[in-house]
Amino acid sequence: MDDDYDSGEDIVATAKGTVTTANQLSRRKRKRALRAAQALEVQEAEQAPAKKLRASPPANGTPVKPKPSNKAPQTKGKSAANQKNGASGAKEDGSGIDDSIAMMDPKIMADFVAQRIQKFNKNLSSIELGDRILPEKLYFDTTEYTSQRSLANLCDFMEKFCTKKGQSSISHLKSSPKAQGSPHTIFVSPAALRAADVVRTLRKYQTTDSFIAKFFAKHVKLSEAVEYAKKTRIGIAVGTPARLVDLIKDGALQIKYVQRVVLDVSYIDTKKRGLWDIKEVQDKLVELLAIEGVRKRLEGGSDGDSRGVMFY
Repeated sequence: MDDDYDSGEDIVATAKGTVTTANQLSRRKRKRALRAAQALEVQEAEQAPAKKLRASPPANGTPVKPKPSNKAPQTKGKSAANQKNGASGAKEDGSGIDDSIAMMDPKIMADFVAQRIQKFNKNLSSIELGDRILPEKLYFDTTEYTSQRSLANLCDFMEKFCTKKGQSSISHLKSSPKAQGSPHTIFVSPAALRAADVVRTLRKYQTTDSFIAKFFAKHVKLSEAVEYAKKTRIGIAVGTPARLVDLIKDGALQIKYVQRVVLDVSYIDTKKRGLWDIKEVQDKLVELLAIEGVRKRLEGGSDGDSRGVMFY
């Protein structure tokens, strides 16, 4: 048969992928040899290194200047995204700062808080909503503070706005009432790790008679927090809304000397959420601010004696 015909001559697949025929072979063997040659050609093309093209020098011998790149230079070890976040005050973990809320005046603050409460509580009646919303007069205006609301500037902010008549701001921040568990300032952060960072920053105001206390559920049992509050003189209490509410309801954290509540609204986490953006956090924050004793203590501020809710 024609397909089995073999005259004894050879077909060779060369290194360049060509087929050299020395003798006649059967059609079947010629097809096999052709396929082998084609496969070899493809393999060599894939393995061949890419050749670098060099620009030919101009006729006049003037060197060719490289074209400027439109891409912004990147710092070694950091992505462009991280550089952008760094410019806006973001940390390496992806969290950052959003000053827009903190720069609101009291009227806008009150409207903003009302809108955030309505967002997560659409079924509330107007009366129920009114019970949860703080009146405009309880918000303390800090819009004159134009520096970024970052941890680096926190102490500067506190010394400017946390005042008490008859004392310098630093002396006031380093002081505490004689009664245990009775802070003059409550600082509310959205998460435990953030609260811990705030405590480390404010430790400059801690003395043997006035502690900067941290209260959050992460790694600390409520019973332990209660015991600590009841036996410790506290100047500034830093914590998450849920834990602060639990301690106030228990009576371990007294509010009879509270002058101000500072809300950590500028901080945003890795998911770009702030203090008013997480329903569970917001619900407890609203509950904290709605406590009757807290509201009464925040009223009646005067020059040199700051009281109210502050946005940081």
